[in-house]
Amino acid sequence: MAYLPAQELGSNFNHNPEIIDFGYLEKAGVDWVRTTPRILDYADGKLKVKNDPGLSKVVEAGRRGYQVAFGFRWDFASHGETIPRPGSAREKELFDMATSILEVVGPHVDLFKLGNEPNLETLEKDMRRDDHGNIPLVRFTDRLLYKVVLPYFRKRGNPLPGIYIGSFPALFEERFQENEAVNALLEYTHENDDITGLSLHLHIADTLEIDQAFRYARSIVKNKPIIVPEFSLHRLYRSMLSEPLNVNAKGRAFARKYDRDPDWKLYQWFGHANTNGVSPEEWEALFATRSWYPQHYLNIYFDRFEKYGVVLATYPLFQQSCPENMTADSPAWFINPIFCQKSLLPAADGSVSENPLCHKDFITLVNTYRPGN
Repeated sequence: MAYLPAQELGSNFNHNPEIIDFGYLEKAGVDWVRTTPRILDYADGKLKVKNDPGLSKVVEAGRRGYQVAFGFRWDFASHGETIPRPGSAREKELFDMATSILEVVGPHVDLFKLGNEPNLETLEKDMRRDDHGNIPLVRFTDRLLYKVVLPYFRKRGNPLPGIYIGSFPALFEERFQENEAVNALLEYTHENDDITGLSLHLHIADTLEIDQAFRYARSIVKNKPIIVPEFSLHRLYRSMLSEPLNVNAKGRAFARKYDRDPDWKLYQWFGHANTNGVSPEEWEALFATRSWYPQHYLNIYFDRFEKYGVVLATYPLFQQSCPENMTADSPAWFINPIFCQKSLLPAADGSVSENPLCHKDFITLVNTYRPGN
C-alpha cells in the first residue's frame, strides 16, 4: 500500500492554548497549531467560555492565518466519572458545552479531533461491552460526532474540517491492542465515511515502538490518513532519570567541565536546570554523554511518518511542566520543546533559548514538508 507522505509539522500546545505566543510561532515557521482544552473544566464551571484566554488565542490564531487542529480532552477517568448515558442530563450538559465552545472557535477550525487519549482518560468499565453489547466510549464518540460535531460544521458550511478519531497513545502495548474500545474505535475509523482518519500519540522508550504502533494501527485502519499530534522520547527519558552523571568517561569529563557533582543522578541535574537554568551548551553536552540518546530523533520519526501515511504531526513549542524538585519518578516533558524558557538560560538578547537537541531539525523539517516544497 502506498501512503501519502508526511506533509506538515506544526506546534502543539496540549491543553493550554493560553500559552500560544505568536512571536515564537513566527520563529518556528509553522502553519499549524494544535490544542485540546479540558472540556470538563468548562462544563463544571472552573473555566468560562466567554472571554476565555485560551479560546481567545485559538480564535486569534485562526484570524492570523494559522491552520487550527482542535479537539476536546474528555478526561472522565481523572474526574472519577463514568461516561454519561445517552439522553441523560449530564450528556446534554456536556454536548451543550461542546457546542458553545465550537460556536467560539469553530469558524477557525481546520481539523477536529474527537478525543484525546481516550484509552487513558476513560474508566475501564466504559471501555468494555455492557449487558446490551454496547461499549460506552464508542457510543459516546458516535453521539458526539452526530449530535454535536457534524451538525455544527455542516451548519458552518464548507469546507468541512477533517475529523479524526483518537488520539491513541502506546498502541505498541499489548494491553491496548487487546482493548475492546480501542479496537472498536479503530474499526469505526476504518469503516465510517464521515471519519477522515486516525490520530496517534507516540511517546516511546525505544524507536522500535514507532513501527510497532503504526503496524498495529495499519492492520485495521488500512488506508486513511494518520495524524500524530504528540510524539516524544518521554518514556526513554524517564527510564534513565536515575542514571548518574559519571556513568562513563564522557560523563565524568562533563561533570568536571561544568563543575557538577559527578555522583548526581540525571534527575538531580535536571532539577538544577529547572531551578536555575543552564546554558544551551551544557544542556547539549549532557546528552552527548548518554550512549542511549538517539541523535536527530525528529528525523527518525519523520522517516516512519512517511512510511505509514502521516499527513500532520505537531510538536511542543514551549515547556509546560518543569519540576524543580525532581525525583526518579518525575515527568520529563520539559526536555521536548523547541524553546526552553525554564530549563535554559535566556539568549544574549533576552529571548527564550532554542533547544539544541531539536530546534534545528524541527525548522528543517517544517521547511522541507511545507506544501509546495
